[in-house]
Amino acid sequence: TSFRRGHHRTMTLSILMLIIAAEALTPCAIGTSPVSRTKMLADLSYFMDEVYAKRPQGRSNATKFNKGGTGFMHQFYLWSLVRALKPKHIIESGAYNGLGTWQLRQAAPDAQIIVLSPKTPHAFVDRRDDSRYFTEEHFRDFSTVDWACAEGLDRSRTVVFVDDHQSGYRRMLEAHARGFHHLMFDDNLIISDHFSVKGACAASKGEFHGLGEWDDFRGIKSDWAHWRHGQFNVSQHQLSMVGSSFLKAVRIYAEMPPLWSAGLRRAGWAAQPPALGADEARRFVDQHKDQLRDLRAEGAGYGGFAYVRTQPWEKVKPGALYLPEQVKANGYAGVLPNQGAHCDRFSAGVSPALLKPTKPGDDLRRNIGAGLSTRLNSEPRLQAS
Repeated sequence: TSFRRGHHRTMTLSILMLIIAAEALTPCAIGTSPVSRTKMLADLSYFMDEVYAKRPQGRSNATKFNKGGTGFMHQFYLWSLVRALKPKHIIESGAYNGLGTWQLRQAAPDAQIIVLSPKTPHAFVDRRDDSRYFTEEHFRDFSTVDWACAEGLDRSRTVVFVDDHQSGYRRMLEAHARGFHHLMFDDNLIISDHFSVKGACAASKGEFHGLGEWDDFRGIKSDWAHWRHGQFNVSQHQLSMVGSSFLKAVRIYAEMPPLWSAGLRRAGWAAQPPALGADEARRFVDQHKDQLRDLRAEGAGYGGFAYVRTQPWEKVKPGALYLPEQVKANGYAGVLPNQGAHCDRFSAGVSPALLKPTKPGDDLRRNIGAGLSTRLNSEPRLQAS
């Protein structure tokens, strides 16, 4: 018993030291966000009354507040950024209840939306004729889709929204290699279940010393347990290579500011100060208490939501960017796309979600998705408008 207590104290102290070190990180920002703080604040009331209040809410609080999915603050950032970027196409990697998809549709009524997630969302499915859902038996991981086969897909006018609990850094490299340069990242925390773009940005400043060197940058359940025991096998040298690669690849890295500070999991992890003062925040939540949880509960949903714009191919070749060799384990085909000789809806190949686990206890659900299974009226096709 005494050994177990001592071991528990050691683990708790180790985790506490990681959190304290993460608090000391300096904010990371490169370039300018497409949405200014002034514009964001000017649009907040309209979003609350004319958009968020009209979202699909279901019959339970879990659906109403999208428990486990994109929270209020992040839905606002999603809507704000997409309205500013005006994309022709949107790719959503990882959908939960479908409320994030609903916000995408409100922000871009004329854009084509392509959703990739293991399960079909149950609260909202976009029914536009050109919407495409790669879910259930048609699921494809973002990295395995042969996007060159998508006729009419203007990648320069496409936004990729990543909310799949995969390594944000790896997703950034995959998107860049496939010609996508406008990216948005949910769940962008330093200490998380995957290696984030925020983590890569911290590594670029030499501030990621022992803060979570994930063994393959994927972020599956056993890796989280692995991290808790402090067992890592990505070296500090590899992290510095990741940081250098991040700086080469990124033209803009902009985290959206938290709307308020109350409830933030780690206030020091926010790249910008809160948009609202404490009194303003209390008044705002009180005014919309029928649509929001309490101040701290909504604040806890903030996760460093970020917009990333990568450099054009002419400036940085995808092959020049670095990913640790360990990521290639478990059959991962690599960052560069593997384009088929012909185009059909099976040209994407095998999804990483179907690959054999690396070790006992690994969770195969690499892309987080949930909700009841519902079939769409038509079979999904990758045919851009």
